[in-house]
Amino acid sequence: MKSIQFLFILSIALLTQAIAQKDPAAKAVLDAMSTKYQNIPAFRAEFSYTMEDDGDEIDEGFKGTILVRGEKYKLIMDEQEVIFDGVDIYTFLKEENEMTISTYDPEEEEISLSNIFDIYKSGYKYVYTESKNNGSIDVIDLVPEDREKDYFKIRMKIASSNKELKSFKVFDKSGSRYLYKVLKFNEDSSISENIFTYDQSKYPNAEVIDFR
Repeated sequence: MKSIQFLFILSIALLTQAIAQKDPAAKAVLDAMSTKYQNIPAFRAEFSYTMEDDGDEIDEGFKGTILVRGEKYKLIMDEQEVIFDGVDIYTFLKEENEMTISTYDPEEEEISLSNIFDIYKSGYKYVYTESKNNGSIDVIDLVPEDREKDYFKIRMKIASSNKELKSFKVFDKSGSRYLYKVLKFNEDSSISENIFTYDQSKYPNAEVIDFR
């Protein structure tokens, strides 16, 4: 077991050294992708999420929908909803009928379809890894400069033709992997600011836990 742990730690160290610089080829792809999505005022995306852990033989996941306008988003899943209005985060657990409210902290922000398009711009090094599917997919690896992060790599797959993000996988230091696939993506100008405003009347009798 110790030898396996040593090899795992060594692989992380070698990967970090390999991405000692920001690869211009990777930057060109990432910039094109980022520009594409920045020019979209609002969008709706359907996605799938899968968590894998070979050591514990875990393979679980779910599907969801996310609505985004600027920095604001609404995440809809079977068991919960999450709303970010630009200041506070509202998390509603459906089974418990519980609404938790907390002030947004950028240091605690998770990687998601609301921020993945620009995440490489600060705190990451990156490299163009390979071209797949007969040149139709560009694979980019991002490594966080902060070694205290719980994960050591994000692998993004981007369509070479239109720069659409197809998927991204987060590699956790614990050995788990979190895969997000974009199943459907649509620009949606009908998404209004009201969608990201917390309306308590829409969650009748919910217990509200306010950490602000």
